[in-house]
Order: sequence, then structure tokens, then C-alpha cells
Amino acid sequence: MKRQDILSILITFTVGFVAGIYVYVTGFVPTIATISTPVAQSVDELVIVSEVYGGCGSSCPSYQVLENGSYRYLYAPAFDQEQVLQTGNIPFGLNRDLRQTLVESQLVNQSRQTTPALCESFSGGIDVRYSIALNGTEYLLDTCGTAVDTNSALWQNLERVWAYLESAGNSAR
Repeated sequence: MKRQDILSILITFTVGFVAGIYVYVTGFVPTIATISTPVAQSVDELVIVSEVYGGCGSSCPSYQVLENGSYRYLYAPAFDQEQVLQTGNIPFGLNRDLRQTLVESQLVNQSRQTTPALCESFSGGIDVRYSIALNGTEYLLDTCGTAVDTNSALWQNLERVWAYLESAGNSAR
């Protein structure tokens, strides 16, 4: 091999390595930067994990609320900005109302799989997914794929949590 061939191979390797790092940092890392249920959680506790997906891309917010009302809220203050993790406790009344509406029959009905004709996320809009672990059972409620009832007390209280966290996030800026 000539010296020029070795130099060409090294330059190709370096450019490929740098491109690989760039793709990893900009493509893969944002897709795994969401809040998930901690593995060490007791199965008897309540854990609600919610995430928005669709048109917001890699800056979609997500939150986690535990049985005691503590939360972790991951959001981007503005489009194309780094995501911020905010922690705290939701108000007692909101936590109480939320826990009262977490009825097993409602969770079972609203987590039934459906085949939607059209989802908001298909056309640049956003959809919301809730993973609710209650008494050792996990329920998945998704605006695109399960039979959610957006007029139910359960859904309204889940939306109130979003509204509270968004207002808390805005006041923290």
C-alpha cells in the first residue's frame, strides 16, 4: 500500500467517525430523552407517565407523577432549546381528584386497543400517551390507538395535571 492510500483510509475513517457521533447526538439521544417509570418502584404504588408525541419532534414534553403527588416534568422552554427537568409536588386537591378518578373499570375501558382512522400525529399534530401503573397493573391510554373518552373525569384530571405543569414550567422561566 502506498502512503497516499493509507492517508485516504485514515481520512475516510475520521470523517465516518465524526459523522457517526453527530448522527448519534442529534438523532438517537433525543429519542431516548423521555421520562420513564423507574425500575425500583413498588408495584403497589401509583405511577403515571405521560408523553406527548407527533409534531413537537424531539422537544415533546413528558411527565411522571408518583402516588405521593411528586412529579418530574421534562420540557423544552422553547422550540429547538435544550429540555429542562423540573421537579416538585402537584397540589393536594389535584392529586386527590386524580386518584379518585383512577377507577379500574375506566382504565380498562379506555386502554382497549382501537384502530384509528386518523391520528393528530399523522398530520403534524400531537397525540398524548399515558402509562398508568396502579396496584401492580399497567394501563396504556393513547389518543391514537386506544378507546379514550376525552369527556370522562379521568381524562379531564389528567389534562388538569398537564395544565398545572405547563403553568409551573412557565413560571419557572
